Amino acid sequence: MTAFPSLSRLAPFRRLRPRPPRSPRRRLLRWLVVAALTGLALAGLTVSSLTTRLDNILYDRLVRASERPVDPSILIVGVDERSLRELGAWPWNRARHAQMIDRLTQAGAKAIVYDVLFSQPSQDPAADGALAAAVARSGKVYLPQFLEPPAQDGAPPTLVAPMPAIAGGAAAVGLVHVRFDRDGLVRRMAPFEANGPDLAPDLMTVVHRATKPFDAPDATRGDAPTLLIPFAGPPDRYRQIAFSSVLAGEAPREMIAGRTVFVGLTAPGLGPAFPTPVTPDAASMTGVQLQASVLDGLRSGMMIKPAGLGVRLVFALGLLWLLLAGLLVLPPRTSLLLLVVLLAVAVATSAALFSSAHLWLSPAAPILGMGLVSLVWGWGRLGRVNDVLGHQLDRLRAVTPADAVHAEAEFESDLVARQALSLGAAITRIDDLRRFSADALFSLPDATLVADAARRVIAANAAARALLADRAQVLEGGGLADVLNALEPLGRTFPASWPAEGDSGHPIDLHLADGRAFQIQTVFRRDEAGDGAGWIVRLADITPLTAAMRQREQALQLLTHDMRSPQTSILALLATTPGLPSETSERLAAYARRTLALADGFVQLARAEVTQTAMEPVDLCDVAVEAIDELWPQCRQRHIEIRQEGCDGPMMALGDRGVLARALVNLIGNAVKYGPDGSTIVVRAATVLDGGRTYVDLSITDQGPGLTVEEAALAFRPFQRFDRPGAEAAGGAGLGLAFVQAAATRHGGGVSCLSTPGAGATFTLRLPEMPA
Repeated sequence: MTAFPSLSRLAPFRRLRPRPPRSPRRRLLRWLVVAALTGLALAGLTVSSLTTRLDNILYDRLVRASERPVDPSILIVGVDERSLRELGAWPWNRARHAQMIDRLTQAGAKAIVYDVLFSQPSQDPAADGALAAAVARSGKVYLPQFLEPPAQDGAPPTLVAPMPAIAGGAAAVGLVHVRFDRDGLVRRMAPFEANGPDLAPDLMTVVHRATKPFDAPDATRGDAPTLLIPFAGPPDRYRQIAFSSVLAGEAPREMIAGRTVFVGLTAPGLGPAFPTPVTPDAASMTGVQLQASVLDGLRSGMMIKPAGLGVRLVFALGLLWLLLAGLLVLPPRTSLLLLVVLLAVAVATSAALFSSAHLWLSPAAPILGMGLVSLVWGWGRLGRVNDVLGHQLDRLRAVTPADAVHAEAEFESDLVARQALSLGAAITRIDDLRRFSADALFSLPDATLVADAARRVIAANAAARALLADRAQVLEGGGLADVLNALEPLGRTFPASWPAEGDSGHPIDLHLADGRAFQIQTVFRRDEAGDGAGWIVRLADITPLTAAMRQREQALQLLTHDMRSPQTSILALLATTPGLPSETSERLAAYARRTLALADGFVQLARAEVTQTAMEPVDLCDVAVEAIDELWPQCRQRHIEIRQEGCDGPMMALGDRGVLARALVNLIGNAVKYGPDGSTIVVRAATVLDGGRTYVDLSITDQGPGLTVEEAALAFRPFQRFDRPGAEAAGGAGLGLAFVQAAATRHGGGVSCLSTPGAGATFTLRLPEMPA
């Protein structure tokens, strides 16, 4: 009893045929639609203010994580609680402010930013004059002005400026305008503020431009309407001294000389305070501390410029499309890893631009967009998997009993569990079917071999083992080429690389020394991933068929030589033997010629039906011209005109030129034989569309006696002849039209006849047009 291989070794050849995959073009179109829609959605999210809250949270964390040393040239002289205790309640006489300006000027302060508004005259005109004189003597004092909101909607804001007498001696006057974000925090400043039709510079813009070195960078000259403040840390990091301490002379000259001194309110509750990203909880930053932070950022060149809309769109859409490209080609786990990497890239890029390029490019929109797209795409894939699973279960139910699929699953309440159990039961049933298929494969009467992708034999059925009974060792892991070479075929040796993938489906005839003949057919198999899985090779015994073909060739040889030679001898003898009655001689010659025609027609018909045709591009119009030229002597003798139509350009088809030429000679020759003297034969070429395919029609129309409907239906049968006047003189064996039909069939076409008795006939040869 033959031992069959294990089913596990044959698994690549017995799998259930998978569902055909979706068209790559359709999948790409679906991806493009998703990419376009998600791109538009992300662009809208980037343009809108929906992510502002998240943008601010990320920015605040970056600011708090980016603490740096403060500018040591900034000094704050604060009106603090000590000063209030020592100098009395606020407001103070303006003479004290004059005294402060003089002391700071004498100590060598580089600039004095006085964050106190002197917009109205005080009750002591002398003190106002003293302050104006001190400001003028110093020449280094910068004073603030404010924009007061309008009392009515639509009205312009009111500019609140220092008294002209005091402002006239100041180095410059600038706006102090605090911008609050929607969450109530102060994160940005505007280098210039709109004051009616004009732009008024911010006080810190004025101080920075007046005190910076000539070649130092100036962020206030950019095109950004607002700049984000790079807070160096909590407000108490700037060096600070009490107002009363400076007046008392406790501040050494070195503390003040060469510094920019801010004078303002720092005592809790005395002046306005502003929440910022670096003031924790309810703590706030005073106005003078906020101004110091702005000037520090301008001088250090670290003011943060918000990224423009174009940069934000490129950043967000670039990351999104990278993710979409990965989702298109990568498996789920790798896609998840890609998502994590791109999220990290978004955060790292934003942080790197913040710290090195001083550009705020928020990653909030890309993060939300990529997360949403991944979620949607994942649910879409899950839905696709669910659809495929349902489809496969339906297919399995079609080939397995219903009770086998649902017997165990019907007691499960969970849908996924029911599907899993149903699938497991169906797979068990399919495994039984695979086993049955393997048994059927190896029970075939033809010798069958199974090889792996490396062409090593892994299984052979009983017929193959019987064929190689005395060479059984080559079946144990040998190559396919070794097995066939062991049969010692005549005139052929198979290389180790045989068979190639291109050989699949092409039969090979193999002849052995003992007279047996086999036809080899190979089938190349692939696995579910599309990789080569192995080969199936069948050796069909064609010894009886080969013998029959040999007998057929002998019969054709008999017709082409052994039967033609006596008839040729008869014709030669009649031509050289005198004394025979002319009627007898002509009758004998006619019989001999008819026998020759019968032999030639039979041989041509047999070859047209069986012989392998050599296909090549053929211009059917040229073939028709060759056929007309061959029949020209007969036409001239009987004054018959052959007119060719429709051949303004090539009419191309794939075919055997010799066979097609003989078919047209037969058709046109019949028209010449049965057409009256002086008649006209029309050979017309045209292209027609039939069943979604283009054909070339060559029609031959004569003016002969024509055929009835019944005769036209029988015209293409072998040895079919019809009684017509002059038919005996025309000769023929009745095989010409049979040859035409056989030739047309071998070329994938056909031939038809349309005729009316007494009105001639039209024979049409239809052949498939060769694609461009």
